[in-house]
Amino acid sequence: MNHLLQKLPTLILRIIVLLSAFAGVLMCIVTLPPFGMAIAQHFPEYAFWQYPILVGLYAAAACFFFALFHFWLLFNSIDRNESLAVKNLKAIRWSSIIFSVLYFVFAMPIIFLAADANDAPGGILIGAFLGALPIGVTAVAVILERFSEKNNSLIPY
Repeated sequence: MNHLLQKLPTLILRIIVLLSAFAGVLMCIVTLPPFGMAIAQHFPEYAFWQYPILVGLYAAAACFFFALFHFWLLFNSIDRNESLAVKNLKAIRWSSIIFSVLYFVFAMPIIFLAADANDAPGGILIGAFLGALPIGVTAVAVILERFSEKNNSLIPY
């Protein structure tokens, strides 16, 4: 029973990672293709950007899945009571940064156009907030990376 209680935090985090991956796959399959078609229909003057924007958003999704995979590997090392793998933390940090950059370059212009067309400035704020969330993940990864390099010790339960 005690062993299960020790593994409970990483089990909960693994469930969160799986749910995030499921939501990401659902987004890539269900939401992004109609999003590309909506760009061409509602903004015909920018229709030529439909495919580059979709490629950029799928690249951002690849960064998202890459970070989730490295989170999973990080939880494996925590469960085995090993020291934190700095390479996993660096991969999480860089994939989060690249995701944010791709999101701001490819998604925010369309969010801005849609919010401007609907006279909804809150849409821009929500879009910017969603793009800035991975920066928080980056900050946590940097803190854990520095902790791991400095102490070179095990993660206490």
